[in-house]
Amino acid sequence: MNLHQKILLLSLVVLASGCDVLNTTDAEGTRGRGAKAFDPYSSSASGAISLSLLQFKGCAILPNGLPVSAGSLNLPGYPSECIHLTDGVPLGEPRPPTEVLTVTPGELYFLREFTAMDTVVNEHTDLNDRRSPAAWIRNKSLFKDLDWSGMTIGRDEWRALNNRGSFQRETLYENAAWMLSDDDALTLEVLDADGNVRATATYKRKDFLAENSTTGRTRVSWATLGLLRPRYPNDPELQPDPDYGGLLHLTGVKVSFANSTNPFNTFRMPQLNGEGVIRVTWSLLPEQPFLFPVTFMPEPSREASCYKLDADGLATTERVPCGFGLKQKVSVAKPQNGKYFMPGDTVDFRLSLQDGDGHGLHPREALPTFNEYMGGKSNGFSYFNEFMLVTFRDASSSESGFKVVGPLQDLQVGYGTYKLPYFAYPVTSEPFYYLDPGAPYLPRGGDVAPPTQWSVTLPENAKPGTYAIFVKGHRSFMGERLNRLDPFFFQVGQEKPTVYPGRVGNCQLCHNGVNSLDNLHHGLSVDHVEACKTCHNDETVGFLPDSIHRLHMSSRKYKQNKADCTMCHLSRESTLRPSIQVCNSCHLQSHGSDYFDLKFERFQNTPNSYGNCAQACHVSTPPTQHVLPRQ
Repeated sequence: MNLHQKILLLSLVVLASGCDVLNTTDAEGTRGRGAKAFDPYSSSASGAISLSLLQFKGCAILPNGLPVSAGSLNLPGYPSECIHLTDGVPLGEPRPPTEVLTVTPGELYFLREFTAMDTVVNEHTDLNDRRSPAAWIRNKSLFKDLDWSGMTIGRDEWRALNNRGSFQRETLYENAAWMLSDDDALTLEVLDADGNVRATATYKRKDFLAENSTTGRTRVSWATLGLLRPRYPNDPELQPDPDYGGLLHLTGVKVSFANSTNPFNTFRMPQLNGEGVIRVTWSLLPEQPFLFPVTFMPEPSREASCYKLDADGLATTERVPCGFGLKQKVSVAKPQNGKYFMPGDTVDFRLSLQDGDGHGLHPREALPTFNEYMGGKSNGFSYFNEFMLVTFRDASSSESGFKVVGPLQDLQVGYGTYKLPYFAYPVTSEPFYYLDPGAPYLPRGGDVAPPTQWSVTLPENAKPGTYAIFVKGHRSFMGERLNRLDPFFFQVGQEKPTVYPGRVGNCQLCHNGVNSLDNLHHGLSVDHVEACKTCHNDETVGFLPDSIHRLHMSSRKYKQNKADCTMCHLSRESTLRPSIQVCNSCHLQSHGSDYFDLKFERFQNTPNSYGNCAQACHVSTPPTQHVLPRQ
């Protein structure tokens, strides 16, 4: 292809995609995107605060899963008793909610996320009957009045839940008329305690970037967790895994639109004090408004629960009111030679979590406890939350911790083994959690305060280069819900920095401005997109090539030629790693059931579905229907 042809092709991509491909004025290595005069993702310093509204079975919930009380308000249609997700599964009996959703009067807000879900647990237990879950979805769920015409069975697949042999089988229901709509809208109204509308704004559904089940968004499905692998394709006698603790059947409808592409569509929270309500009316359910009781808390009324920092950025004992936002800071102790660490050295570092105004969210030596988080006493900082992950299917904000990897130049996707060509701590897919997911259920686990100082020992054969501490955090404060994933670098074996392999990229062609990657999902800048593979290296958290392909192939906003691998793959080598996991991300049941057994082999076994098919059949026959990089 000559230069003229390449320019013509790029022009066609711009026209087809709607992405402002040629606008590369944003510096992708900085926090906060959008127009310089109005940066909607800079929290306290921004032109507007992002607002997330969550609802479960008719009740507004906080991001920790606890339901919100209507207080003294008389809200027809709002339940007086709510399910507490924190009761675990199966779901407990409804009881009066007690939590409060606070917002700041006088602040500009914009709707960044609207998510509502209905589900039943262990009601549909016949693994060979897909009709009954579909009937509940269409006729009994809180979303029964949507237009379900045209609904079909989509993906029906198995996924590993862990590396101990437990699996999940899930049937996705797709193509209903309401799912395919893109001309509907959400009307948001802020009402005072007397029911008077004091502010309003309308948001088009097509202006939200994310509504994809891959990222935990809109999802209509029936899933069974805790199964052993089937003996053969279409095995009707599926068996429970005795080590999982019993089968869990989840039938759910989740409607979720997130990440506004037009955050400049703002409304001012009215100057009120006390109780009120935010009412969201979806044009597809005009007679079924979604209610979110709120408490207006003026800024002077905020409790001084954050900490003033000293000149070194460490928390003092002086308390100050918290602001919006989340900053994550890491201080790495100097190596012995003052320049770089050596193989076998221990890397000591200290963590400081702050709001957007630079106030500490925690004391100098300790992070909040799990019980403080669940009790609303963690200044909004969030931990791994199994309740939200399993039942609410919340995939983006269910864990806080860190991972240490390096050197950067050796990072690559896992190909069916944990024998990685680079150092990783921990070596498996999950990060190191500040609080282990099991900790709250151990004696005193909920009252344990994790430290702010951590140590990781490098292996004796650590390769030279640049290493990174990736810090992952989540915070919810006054209606704002943020995810952050930040890298902090140190050198091993040499002073000269090294860089990522450069096998994939170009994300900034579409992900720029307010839609930059560090404003989406986990909050990792596009500069570090190749680091995603360090956690997403198996199916338990989402195998990266599988997840990325599914996300874009099924997105109505990604209108490029889906067979053109050159959009994201920068090297030919990166496209020549076909595997069952990769190919099935776009081509359902590639090879049918010919390699059925490989799907259920554990990640560390060989061969498995993550393995490189190119080393076997496809070494001389790379995919012929795809446009691959030449080099």
